[in-house]
Amino acid sequence: MRDGTRQAFEKLQAVGIPFLRPPDYYAEMVKSDSHMLKVKGKLLVEKKKIEEAEERKKAREAKKLAKEVQAQKTKERAKPKKEDIESVKKWRKQRQQSGFARGNNEELDLPLDEEKGFERSKKRRTGVAPGDRTRGFKRKVGNEKGRKKREFREAKFGHGGRKGMKKQNTAVSTNDLRGFNIGQIP
Repeated sequence: MRDGTRQAFEKLQAVGIPFLRPPDYYAEMVKSDSHMLKVKGKLLVEKKKIEEAEERKKAREAKKLAKEVQAQKTKERAKPKKEDIESVKKWRKQRQQSGFARGNNEELDLPLDEEKGFERSKKRRTGVAPGDRTRGFKRKVGNEKGRKKREFREAKFGHGGRKGMKKQNTAVSTNDLRGFNIGQIP
């Protein structure tokens, strides 16, 4: 029996007829392979949609959490300022009640002498004016080409200014008859 089976296998292989089941074959199916591929594709698309929806949900939650954390930080930063304002109000009220008389509790307990008093921030960009839109690039060396182009344009067109009245007649332009040709009148 085995020899006959082996001979049959060899003959089928020689002719090229498939006789072994494919590796993904489990049972005889009612649906064709192409239909099952479509079903598999739809399932994959649906799975992908579900994953994307979950990711969006996670992003929304993370954004909500970040917003809450930011609000908490803002409150914490505003707390010392509020306390200082309250102490100033309290001090003013005490002074007003005492009739602005000098007393022994004259000093205000604000952190003016500490390091974080009312001093300017050291984080300033040197050499850049506050209203400078070029962010300091105007002063950089090696910008000769741009400057020459600007000078040429300014020589040709002028330095900006009001544009609306350019095409209106003036006394000088009305009396100027250089471009006037009598032969053109019909």
